Amino acid sequence: MDNHRNREEIKEAITLGEGFSIRKSKTLGLNYAYYALRFKNINNEFYILRTSGDYSKQLYQLKLFSGILIIFFLILNFSVHFFYKNYIKRDFYNKINKMKTFLIHGEKLNSKTLKDEAWLLEFWNVLKEWQHINLENIASLDIERKILNNVITSVDSFIGLIDENGDFIIKNDSLDYLILKGKDKYLEAVKYIEIVNIIKESLSTKKNISKEVYILPIKEYFIVSVKNIKNENRFLITIKNITKTKKTIEFQKKFINNVGHELKTPLTNIKGYLIALEDAPENMKGEFLETVNHNVNKLENIISDFLNISKIENYPSLNLRVFSVEDLEKSLRKSLHMIILNKNAKVSFNVQNGLINIVSDFEKLNTILKNLVENSILYNNSKIPHSEIFLKESYTHYVLEIKDNGIGIPRNKLNKIFDRFYRVDKARTTNLGGTGLGLSIVKALVEQLNGEISVISEENKGSTFKIEIKK
Repeated sequence: MDNHRNREEIKEAITLGEGFSIRKSKTLGLNYAYYALRFKNINNEFYILRTSGDYSKQLYQLKLFSGILIIFFLILNFSVHFFYKNYIKRDFYNKINKMKTFLIHGEKLNSKTLKDEAWLLEFWNVLKEWQHINLENIASLDIERKILNNVITSVDSFIGLIDENGDFIIKNDSLDYLILKGKDKYLEAVKYIEIVNIIKESLSTKKNISKEVYILPIKEYFIVSVKNIKNENRFLITIKNITKTKKTIEFQKKFINNVGHELKTPLTNIKGYLIALEDAPENMKGEFLETVNHNVNKLENIISDFLNISKIENYPSLNLRVFSVEDLEKSLRKSLHMIILNKNAKVSFNVQNGLINIVSDFEKLNTILKNLVENSILYNNSKIPHSEIFLKESYTHYVLEIKDNGIGIPRNKLNKIFDRFYRVDKARTTNLGGTGLGLSIVKALVEQLNGEISVISEENKGSTFKIEIKK
């Protein structure tokens, strides 16, 4: 016989003590089961005992049983699938749709509907809790969205957010003279190329850019800033009008220069004449002292005007009260007493329509009349400077007119007389102690009183200033 040492059952018996295998016999051509056992004799010698038996019938039965089980489970699986698809799934979908309907309409679902499905009832409870939390989050987000929208729309600067393609995601309506409404792309919405170029540069370089630009057609200055929001690949655009700031800076420079210039002249005169007084003859000392006194008064007027314009700008609030026209006239005559006396001037009040009391800011109105009447007396070549004040009221306004017989104002300069530091005749104004702020103070006070001022004037024939103040 062949050596059976390499048979599977023999190998297992040598290793494990016993072995088993099933295979087709080469000799008989049938399926046999082989069993091998290792044992030791009295001489401590090892032997392998192997036996075999016909296994064809048992193998056939196993294959037949396996085939029956496979067919059975296929039929069972098909039946379960059919039942799930036509009954369980349909019922499940119906209940899910019912829960969806109740969630959408905010109604309560009767738990009895789901009492047979504990897990579905638990799922329904989870959905309700989730819906409650979600609704709270939606309400909170809606409040935040409204707050953000109010903030964006209330600022006086333009704020816009664009994507990488240059399409606006959100923008406010501020500065609508720069940004067109109803346009999604910034290239179409932004009117001026100066701003377009800054946005284009930021989009192409992906860098934050902030530049000051001057738009010539509208003569205004702007700060244009574009910030790249890297994580979202979006760009935040802000445009702020800084024209007033630029003008304020220019005015401050001009103001400081004018203060220095206005104060320097009288101070130099005072210093010079005081030095001259030491060696001046007695008959000239009086004249020198009069010149010093004139320059001191001039300094006082300059400082007073500067303080007034500063007070007007820093304290624009109104102190409204009821006062009589008689009190206003007394206060005005008291403050102008010396100049009326020195110039031999005449000031007359004419009250119309039975006006007795006025509701306004007494100090501001008194300052307006004082400046206008003082100008009418100072800039006057008549032997008797005459200033007439007319007061009347309509249903909605108080109307004041100040008419004089002074030197008048050239027609081509009427549109400039309310500008700060402007003088119609610089030489004459300087000699009279003027700063060029008197009429600008008047205009600022009239505007604070919610009024308007206009002037009609003709050279050598006088001027008439008309003021209308809303009640």
